[in-house]
Amino acid sequence: MLDQANELLNSNNRQSILKSYNSFKTLYIRSILELDENLKKEALKGLIESSKKLGFDYRDYEQELKRLSSKSENIPKKVVKIEEKIKKDIKKDGSKKIILKSIKLKKGEVELYFSEYLDKNSIKSFILADKKNSIYKKVFDIKSIWPYPKREYNLRSVKKMKIAQFNKDWARVVFEDNKPIKIDFDIERDVLKIYLKGKKKKDEKVVEKDKKYDYRFFRSQKTIVIDPGHGGRDAGAVGYKRKKEKDAVLAVAKKLYKELKNRGYKVYLTRTKDYFVELRNRTKYANRRMADIFISIHANAAPKKSKYLSMRGIETFFLSPARSKRAKRVAALENRADLDSMGYFSKITFLNFLNREKIIASNKLAIDIQKGMLYNLRKHFKDVQDGGVREGPFWVLVGAQMPSVLIEIGYITNPTEARRIFNPYYQTLLAKGIADGIDSYFEKN
Repeated sequence: MLDQANELLNSNNRQSILKSYNSFKTLYIRSILELDENLKKEALKGLIESSKKLGFDYRDYEQELKRLSSKSENIPKKVVKIEEKIKKDIKKDGSKKIILKSIKLKKGEVELYFSEYLDKNSIKSFILADKKNSIYKKVFDIKSIWPYPKREYNLRSVKKMKIAQFNKDWARVVFEDNKPIKIDFDIERDVLKIYLKGKKKKDEKVVEKDKKYDYRFFRSQKTIVIDPGHGGRDAGAVGYKRKKEKDAVLAVAKKLYKELKNRGYKVYLTRTKDYFVELRNRTKYANRRMADIFISIHANAAPKKSKYLSMRGIETFFLSPARSKRAKRVAALENRADLDSMGYFSKITFLNFLNREKIIASNKLAIDIQKGMLYNLRKHFKDVQDGGVREGPFWVLVGAQMPSVLIEIGYITNPTEARRIFNPYYQTLLAKGIADGIDSYFEKN
């Protein structure tokens, strides 16, 4: 596709150049989803050249290309080679590689989070000592991939901690001090806990009920990003008595945040007040947080006044090419904030890049959340209608590297549902229902 785009670019025909511009746009999106820096650079070069020929503004592309170039220049050649090797290994045998996702520094403790469960055979530790120069090191070799450049941290308990990829199979963590180091460690599923004062914390008591996991501990290892739709200049749908979607969904999101926190999850909001966040930045935020799931909350609206009374119900959508007129209509309503920028892309081609496994996982998540909401709401509001679980091309979900869904909590244009979705009690029931669905999803998967 890149060769074809370059061939069209060299044409003197404006229509061909426009086609090449759109192809480079599609390639740029693919590079983001596939984490391919080289493809991103080539796509940006093509976008700059085609934009110049077409008279389009190319400054943003130029800035992005400069940023990428300066970023690669600042990384030592040795690191670049290691990273390229790692990427090749991941592509060859991605299912067997454990990724060291993130590090959390605590008082007297370091926690390393991995993409899979660890076992004792995955970790080797040893001590290096240079007594003459008072240099003592405790080394941990972990069978995993550290997909970043070498990093160094200054700690209180020891002088410093370094982390890097030692070879294609093992990441290395080194603690260094000017006196003998007493460090202990423990493995808890997908977390390696390193105790810098040499003492393990008391083991957490796991309460076994019918041989089930301690779900509170399990939840503490899961990160959820909640996205209250719209905000700021984008009011979303305006319905009964001029009520605005952006206000209702923020209130529900805050209640859901509190509910999930109380259950032990790590939770983040894409916005906490009435301000606008670009659609693409919402999933970027979730990716940066390495979220396990992403949930975007919205309220639906009927297309015309004659439908205000008849259209009602709660629905849950997951990202996929829409198959029904209803799904396309709802998606068009929620995509308005970013339609201009997305209009250049071939939507179907773009959606074909989506990871099929993520679509299946998102579908499962949507089913569990829909069930959870209906069960909780119908205890007190028996006439709540089930709008079902549906597929839809929602751009707010595009780019999410985790299972993600969009929830329509009701029709803001329907007088009954509009009153309910602004009712704090109803909002609390919604939040508990969504949280129950999330619990169910994690327990089953």
